[in-house]
Amino acid sequence: MLLIATAIPAVTSIKNSAINATIPTTSQASMGRVWIETQKILALDGGTLDEFGHSVSLSGDTVLIGAPANSDNGAWTGSAYVFIRTGTTWTQQQKLLPSDSALDDTFGLCVSLSGDTALIGSGWDDNENGVDAGSAYVFTRTGTTWTQQAKLLALDGAAGDLFGASVALSGDTALIGALMDDDNGVDAGSAYVFTRTGTTWTQQAKLLASDGAAGDQFSYYTCSLSGDTALISAPFDDDNGVDSGSVYVFTRTGTTWTQQAKLLTSDGAAGDVFGISFSLDGDAAIIGASYDDDNGTNSGSAYVFTRTGTTWTQQAKLLALDGAAGNYFGGFVSLFGDTALIGAWGDDDNGSDSGSAYVFTRTGTTWSQQQKLTVSDGATGDHFGGYGFSLDGDTAIISSRYDDDNGTDSGSVYVFTKSGVSLTFSIAGGIGVKAVIKNDGTTDVNDVPWQIHVQGGILKMINKTVNGTIDIPAGGSKTVGTGMLFGFGAISITAKVADEEKTATGWQIIILSIVK
Repeated sequence: MLLIATAIPAVTSIKNSAINATIPTTSQASMGRVWIETQKILALDGGTLDEFGHSVSLSGDTVLIGAPANSDNGAWTGSAYVFIRTGTTWTQQQKLLPSDSALDDTFGLCVSLSGDTALIGSGWDDNENGVDAGSAYVFTRTGTTWTQQAKLLALDGAAGDLFGASVALSGDTALIGALMDDDNGVDAGSAYVFTRTGTTWTQQAKLLASDGAAGDQFSYYTCSLSGDTALISAPFDDDNGVDSGSVYVFTRTGTTWTQQAKLLTSDGAAGDVFGISFSLDGDAAIIGASYDDDNGTNSGSAYVFTRTGTTWTQQAKLLALDGAAGNYFGGFVSLFGDTALIGAWGDDDNGSDSGSAYVFTRTGTTWSQQQKLTVSDGATGDHFGGYGFSLDGDTAIISSRYDDDNGTDSGSVYVFTKSGVSLTFSIAGGIGVKAVIKNDGTTDVNDVPWQIHVQGGILKMINKTVNGTIDIPAGGSKTVGTGMLFGFGAISITAKVADEEKTATGWQIIILSIVK
């Protein structure tokens, strides 16, 4: 079992002529587990303008990633990729294409994964229902091979409905949005439920808002499904002002779906577009309002709602501690248990609109910001945290659809795992950071990855990641370090070692030695 030693040794204060730095004496028990960037995922055949990562869905050790602008079969035909995790490494398993791919279908615009079944939307598909009527495809995995099982169309689909612009999958039930459907008025929107028996999918219900109106765009690019509960938004609903937004809850009894609630915020205002993004997990939902102005124009916010019996109530409103105008915090969200992941694609930490993501956690009924996530190679215009987002246990998948590694706007996806520990304190002058890594197991370990990341200081002058691999015999230890760093002000140090074998709680236990 690979561990990092458990206490911080006493170290004399680092000094220069003006400032005494504070050396941390925090015990290991009070150091929080943190989220660490562990891998950057790129499509093996990624190309310019693919927007790989426009949508993502994570289920266990499999992630489904949409690239709706991929042009394998013509411009904007789209594709989706499956990656699987072995140990701590993600590798591409297969690239998915529909059997009838055509120009401008945008296959991969939205994706949802449940076990060995993938649901992939193609909102601009032209089919027997008309131009841009839309469709959704089901793929299933047998062994390591994915094959198309079905193509789903709305029974009353019509040209321009954009059926398949949002999808959600839970077991044998699929929820598919058609945001431009006109049943409640022009572009009022609707959503459809399909169920699977054996390998056959059939339409079970069509869902409409009880008070739907023209332009609401009910099912706008996002829908969420958890068991017998569906969450569907109408971000351009006007109950709290023009385009203030709302979200609807539907529940199933037997085969019948009924509207259970309409969710509105306590402080909703015109232009908030509450419901631009949301995520449902059991009896809790997190809902984004990325044009809310609490921290400045379009700074954004997110709301948590919980259900008791059949009643939904607002539990919290979440704001970024460093929120600012134009951050669009809440533009994409994901919820798993007591952890929420919230994107802010307009954040500028790594350049204009480079993007960031925030982790919030709940204790009792209180939510607090745990961590802000940025990427090691973030750049202007990447929109990290803007679209594809998925959280499952101690793994988070966050996209950067305008990243340029495979060409302009080719896109990428980052994996973060909750697997390290972190300290924050002030420095003055030059320091070095060392970590002592100890193998308390009974067998030798080889080629174990480690990483230390240090960032902060005045004008963010320090931003360095040092990593490598080490061999440690049973009962032995090794010291790794950053070398000398120079800066002033508050810095954060994050260190991790890849799991060779997890402890019962999955902890990575660390000591940081701060030396002049």
